[in-house]
Amino acid sequence: MTYIDPSYVTAMATVVLFLIIFIGVNLYLFFRRSTAPPMLELTLGTWPNYAEATRQDPQAASSDCCSICLADYDNEEEGEDNPVRILPICGHVFHVRCVDTWLQQHPNCPVCRSRVMHR
Repeated sequence: MTYIDPSYVTAMATVVLFLIIFIGVNLYLFFRRSTAPPMLELTLGTWPNYAEATRQDPQAASSDCCSICLADYDNEEEGEDNPVRILPICGHVFHVRCVDTWLQQHPNCPVCRSRVMHR
């Protein structure tokens, strides 16, 4: 009968446990990031430009530029190609393309960190 050293068994059990945890955490992070947020068009207001957004929604916070891309809100350049979105709780305004990308990775407003998306 062969003798197996208890320290070898302990070391191998530790390695196997580490691998199981490592693989599990990576799978969790992979599948968590691959899920898209709920339909943003249905839950968040979208307007063709900044002037229209501030006229229609009194909650809209005044700002000179999108806090994500730092581009000024220029009404001549904006329209259906560059709409803006107002976050419902805080009223901060962003370009749709900027805030949608942000909200795919973060559940909160990039300015004040108030909760926007439920995960």
